[in-house]
Amino acid sequence: MARKLCFASLLLLVSFVFFPLTAQLGTIPAIKPPISTTPTAAPRSTANPWTAKRIPDWSDADAYLILSNSPWAKPTPASLTRLMTASQRRDGGDMAAQGGGHGGIGVQNAGNLVKTGGAIKRPGEGPEAERLPRLTIRWESAMPVQAAELRTHDNGAPELDGENYAIALYDVSLKLASIEDMKMLETDLKRIAVLKIEGRTEVKPERVVAVLKGDGMANIIYFFPRSAHITGEDQRLEFDGQVGRIVFAQYFYPPEMKFLGKLEL
Repeated sequence: MARKLCFASLLLLVSFVFFPLTAQLGTIPAIKPPISTTPTAAPRSTANPWTAKRIPDWSDADAYLILSNSPWAKPTPASLTRLMTASQRRDGGDMAAQGGGHGGIGVQNAGNLVKTGGAIKRPGEGPEAERLPRLTIRWESAMPVQAAELRTHDNGAPELDGENYAIALYDVSLKLASIEDMKMLETDLKRIAVLKIEGRTEVKPERVVAVLKGDGMANIIYFFPRSAHITGEDQRLEFDGQVGRIVFAQYFYPPEMKFLGKLEL
């Protein structure tokens, strides 16, 4: 019995030698608190404004996020098509083409480029993509976008008729695009653009409006018919277009384009 007591005392002595009192006390805060049975809401700062906040509760930061990087607004990489020689332009139907390279492919020949990629990879994947400024593309007719524009006093927001899906392309450099004929610009943009609904037919815009901003910049609004009847069951949309030499493509996902659980397009 004495041996057992001496051995226990020895163990106690060793614990105090190798584990000072301060170290032992330091382990106290590591004890887990009791589990509360009351549900705790997630921090508001981690929730997206379109899933967790009503419009009157939005901050300015919430509104700017919706307009710049949300299910309805995307910073979109673009690509530039190659310069065409006079011979290539004549082959494309421009029989009056003379001289050397041409500042752009000419939208007359752009339709196949948008659909097949032409001399470039998918828009935004070409070698020049890193040097090009990203375009902002917004699903303009969506109610959250319009509300965010009102909140931020965005005077550049386009006027809509309410009868179409509207997709806007912001701050396009017409100089970079090498646009030469403004008279036919909207007609050509309408012919080239397409909205692809995955698993269904492609939809063409009913009209396109180019809003000049000065300094060679423009906003371009594409109006697609609501008869396309996009629903939350459609998994992916692809918006393709070309403005002169600038080629772009952007995905949208209807299951994500919901404001407080309701699809908004």
